[in-house]
Amino acid sequence: MADILTGRRIVVGVDGSAASDAAVRWAAREARLRGAILQLVHAHHDEPGAHAPYAPCQCVTTGDWEHTAARAVLTNAAGIARCDLLPAQVTAELAEDLPVRALLERAADADMLVLGTSRPAPQHGLPPREMGPVGRDCLRLASCPVVVISVSREPLSHQRRTVSTDV
Repeated sequence: MADILTGRRIVVGVDGSAASDAAVRWAAREARLRGAILQLVHAHHDEPGAHAPYAPCQCVTTGDWEHTAARAVLTNAAGIARCDLLPAQVTAELAEDLPVRALLERAADADMLVLGTSRPAPQHGLPPREMGPVGRDCLRLASCPVVVISVSREPLSHQRRTVSTDV
């Protein structure tokens, strides 16, 4: 295995979705090939004024529950990454910030930023249609290459396989 002390680093935005998991798997394989550290980032931003004032109190989640859920997202992503990497090659960070700002700051001196999307690409090699605001802003503002992994374009070995009985 390549020396992991090369200073190479790949940042992955994680949110617990299937697209995020696909991005983690792709980035872990890429980190293994490059001998890079994989930095998993989940942005958790709890803005007190973000909840509607008319929402009943029981509908508003507590900060502790949200923090625990965010940690679970990171733990799951780290488990996926460690299927391809040594534990020392994977770091996980819960960023208390807006997602775009957190990802751009962490990726400022990284080799690449990897994001997942559930939106299909119109053709292989083209970006997915109608990316969400976080993906659009990262593509527009990142100082490093941005790789967008679509769940529909993930290698077959990680998709559900269909066995055909037709001959």
